[in-house]
Amino acid sequence: MASLLIAGALVIDGTGAPAYRADVAVAEGLITEVGRLASAPGARVINGAGLALAPGFIDLHTHGDFTVPVMPGAPSMISQGVTTQVAGNCGFSPFPAPASRLELLREYTGFLDGGLDWGRWNSASEYLAMLAELPLAGNIAVQVGHGAVRIAVQGFDAGAPSDRQLEEMRRLVAEAVEAGAVGISSGLTYAPASNAAVAELVALARAARSAGARLYSTHIRNEAIRIGPAIEEAIQVGLRSGLPVQISHLKIMGRDNWPEISDVLSRLDAAATEVDLAMDQYPYVAGSTSLAIVVPSWAMEGGITRLQRRLADPVVRERIHRQITAQQPAELAAGLRAFEPENIVLAEVPGGDVANYVGSSLREIAERDGVDPVTIALDLLRRWGGDVLTIVHGQSEDNLRRIMRHPRTAIASDGWTLGPAAGGKPHPRNYGTFPRVLGRYVREAGVLSLEEAVRKMTSLPARRLNLRDRGAVQAGNVADLVLFSPDTITDNATFDDPHRFCSGIEMVLVAGQVVYEHGEPTGARPGRVLRQRKEGVVR
Repeated sequence: MASLLIAGALVIDGTGAPAYRADVAVAEGLITEVGRLASAPGARVINGAGLALAPGFIDLHTHGDFTVPVMPGAPSMISQGVTTQVAGNCGFSPFPAPASRLELLREYTGFLDGGLDWGRWNSASEYLAMLAELPLAGNIAVQVGHGAVRIAVQGFDAGAPSDRQLEEMRRLVAEAVEAGAVGISSGLTYAPASNAAVAELVALARAARSAGARLYSTHIRNEAIRIGPAIEEAIQVGLRSGLPVQISHLKIMGRDNWPEISDVLSRLDAAATEVDLAMDQYPYVAGSTSLAIVVPSWAMEGGITRLQRRLADPVVRERIHRQITAQQPAELAAGLRAFEPENIVLAEVPGGDVANYVGSSLREIAERDGVDPVTIALDLLRRWGGDVLTIVHGQSEDNLRRIMRHPRTAIASDGWTLGPAAGGKPHPRNYGTFPRVLGRYVREAGVLSLEEAVRKMTSLPARRLNLRDRGAVQAGNVADLVLFSPDTITDNATFDDPHRFCSGIEMVLVAGQVVYEHGEPTGARPGRVLRQRKEGVVR
């Protein structure tokens, strides 16, 4: 007997098939019937007239593993229709965290950390057990981060791992996947992960695959002047390991590099005949990351504390300053991050005495303070280390639309789980990714059809994870559902005012329970930790 009936909604089933009007019955957490249903005695009936009903959105790329333990209601995710998020991206994960390296990992991930109770876990299994005890509003799956694994074994040592160290890294990766991690991620633009050679990445991806992982997701080594070789490296990891490849937040940074988009997409299309390959994207022309990304990788050896010590040494600091300022082509090609102070905006700075910096670019701050932008950046890093969060502009709207149209591109936020009390000026994608696509890029710009946009948010990511019982509105699937207005859905969060919830999401169900209705959370907490199993099915 149905407990809930959504009547007369426009069903967008997630497969990309044309929308159709139908009733959907829910009982015991599952979709039981889809069609024209005469009645449902005893069920709560929801009038779906004028609304669209879709599968719950699956966000393949989040960093919720650093914030969900602090905010298990996940308001910024649930409010935009995300019922399942996949965390542990860009090589960052809160595990493995052996006691001897825990502080290094905590510093490394400081810009992501929402206030974790470090020390409660060391291994993946302990972390996942802690997550499973939380009153979760939505579902969460995690990946193991290559950067975290490298730190656990060899700290910030820039050298190649010894045979013994590589075997220990393989063991930690396999242990994490066997505990339930759905994949392994890399963030090859961040030290110390940037020191890894392809052979290391292949060895760890093979270990993950043997343990049952579903994918290798990668924040590629270079998203600017050397994006071609970086894409090729990701392809090679997939070819040599046999693990499906997920290119994280595909984009091209820097106006001079934007024309590379045709070659990049052509290479990805060609590679897809040899390796299981796809990508994801957030619908903004700015990203967000730690300010520490601007320093050369050698300055990060030993971790954030060592960087701060170097910045306290006038001679070493001057060397770092010179290298960032010079922007030598050879160094940029070798991995130095392009320093464009007008495009780097401070989103979060821990110190109250520089709170007025938040929302301003390094260029604007430098002009106000009468110093050069590199000095501002290094002063902030010396004082606050890895806890300084930035918004980085420099992408192309035309490229964004081309990537969005590609059939293998999933929509993903690269966001955190936030609420307005978090403060600062974080990226608006945390609140607006999915409504922005449905409002701006479907209804207003016509970049995607409504059916195709929903496919990119549901069945496409579900297939990447082998989530067989989610991602489509069909009988027998888990009743993770989103009821929204195609005519009014809008992202309200902006770069100036980012803590604003979207409009047009009428109801969100997780496992058949209403967790969000008419702009408010209901307090229901039916979410669960989705774990990878050896046979390749996330349960």
